[in-house]
Parts: sequence; C-alpha cells; structure tokens
Amino acid sequence: MSAAPIQGDVPVHAHGRKATWFELFFDLAFVVAVAQLSGAYAHHYDLGGVAVFAWAFLAMWWCWLGHTFHATRFDLDLPRQRLVGFAQVAAVSLIGYGASAPLDERAWAFGGGIALFKLLLALAHVAERRWSGAAGLIRVYTALYGAQALLWLTGIGLPGPLSWTCWGLALALDLMSPWMVARYTATVPPHPEHLPERFGLFTIILLGEGLASVVHALDHGEHLHGSSVRAAVVGAVISFGLWQAYFDRVKGHGERHVSNAAAGKRLRLWAYAHVPLYMGIASLAAGNVALAAPGALQLESAGMYLGGLMLAGLGLLLLGRAGSKPAT
Repeated sequence: MSAAPIQGDVPVHAHGRKATWFELFFDLAFVVAVAQLSGAYAHHYDLGGVAVFAWAFLAMWWCWLGHTFHATRFDLDLPRQRLVGFAQVAAVSLIGYGASAPLDERAWAFGGGIALFKLLLALAHVAERRWSGAAGLIRVYTALYGAQALLWLTGIGLPGPLSWTCWGLALALDLMSPWMVARYTATVPPHPEHLPERFGLFTIILLGEGLASVVHALDHGEHLHGSSVRAAVVGAVISFGLWQAYFDRVKGHGERHVSNAAAGKRLRLWAYAHVPLYMGIASLAAGNVALAAPGALQLESAGMYLGGLMLAGLGLLLLGRAGSKPAT
C-alpha cells in the first residue's frame, strides 16, 4: 500500500487506496469468530439463542468497526501500526474461542478478548496524536475505548447479572459512539474509497459463510435427506440474492465522500445499515444448519429464520436510503 502524503494537521487520503493484505487477513480472523458464534447459535436455535447471538454479534462487530475506521483514517502501513494489528488479531482469536459460550464457561475469554481489543484501539489512537487537526477525534475515541476496556475487564470478575450490566453499558457506548464523534467526521473523514471497500469485502466474506452453511446443511447426517436438501437450496438462493442486492441493486460498496454535516448523517446511516444486514446474514447461516435436521422446521424456528431474512432486508433498505443522494 502506498502511504498517504503527510502534510497539514490531518491525514491526507491516498488516491485509489485499496485494502491491504493484512486487512484481508484481519477480516478472516473476525469471520472465524463469527463462524464460531453462528455455529453455537445453530445448536441452540431458540429464543434464548437469539438473544445471546444478537448481543455477542454486536459486541464483536463493533470491534471490527473500530479497527476499520481507525485504519481508513490513520493507517500508513507502519511497523508500529502492524504490531498493534497483530496483537488485535490475537485478541480476536481469544474472542472467537469464547464466542461459542460467551455468557457461560467461556465468558472470561470473550470478555477478556474484547477488553484487550478495546485497549489496543485506545493505544492505536493515542499513537496518532501527532495529527493536531484530529486531536478532538483522538481524545474521544481514546476515552471511549479506555472506558469500554475497563467495563469489559470488570465484568469478567463479577457474578452473572452484574457482569451483564457492565457489558451492556460497554455495548451502549458502542451504539452511541457515532454521535460522540459526529462533529469531527467532516474534519477527519474516513477514506471515501477504502472504507466502502472494507465493508464490501466483509459482506462477501459473510456471504461466503452463508454458502459454507449450505455445505454443512447437506452434510447433516450420514445420507442426504429432504430437510437438508431443502435447507441447502433455500440458503444458496438467499445468498445469491443478497449478493446481487448488495452489490448490484443498492451498491452498498459505493464511495462515501464526507464534506459536510449532511453527508456525515448519510455516512452514519450507511454504516448502521450494515448492522441488521450482517446480523441477518450470520443468522441465516446458522438457520441453514439448524433447519437441515429432520423435523427441525417448526413454527418457532421458521419464524426465527424469517426474522434473519427480514433483518437482512432492513439493512438493504437502509443502504438504499443512505445512497439515495450524493454523499458529496
């Protein structure tokens, strides 16, 4: 990756910047964690499993989001930045190990991994303090990620309800974070090409997990049977349809230029639209596997599968609204 030119008091975007090989590696580490969570959900495909899946998925995805927004603003492929990146991948591995039981026997791994990841995000922002024009953004993110790291770490040592309260507060800070930095978005905008490319690549990888679930559905049992074939066919058709809707219809990977407050609002809508989209895709992947078992298709399970499809559809609808006007 060619480094962005260093001039002025904020980073300057390199023209035509593309995702680096490290970023692709980083995304794959996250997808492994999502696959662990989705696999656990497939084996607990009920309303309780839905709640755990939704909470854990949001906590994991906001880690990816924090790294992505930092990288698209500040990453120059420097050795110190890469060192922090490798440490973050290690934290994701710990998160992935805990994702199969994030509120039970592996809660220490899930919470500890996220605490470490948030701490590394805080350190990554502190390391960019030479950009005086981004000082306000850096201060907010450093305080935010530091507080979240403390909440996640504290939650590990507390009994169930108190632990969940700490972690719920940390997740609430994630949900509020786009508004906490809204005033700085136009001053220190993310890269208009690189950021959408990162989201598009992550979308492709998650859709790939959906296709992997099709294979798992067919492999459900010693022999092929009607339930597994039905789940595989439906899963494949939906994956194909979601790919076409995202890349051809709403063009969710299109450039996102931010030069004023209105464009900043559309950027937030665009980013938030990926939350139901990604959660829906991962939920559908779990459903493909869960519904492959004979007799698994019941009213409740069918409703949950439809819920995943509706989430993905909501995300696509919001992406269409975010892209309905030029972002410049």
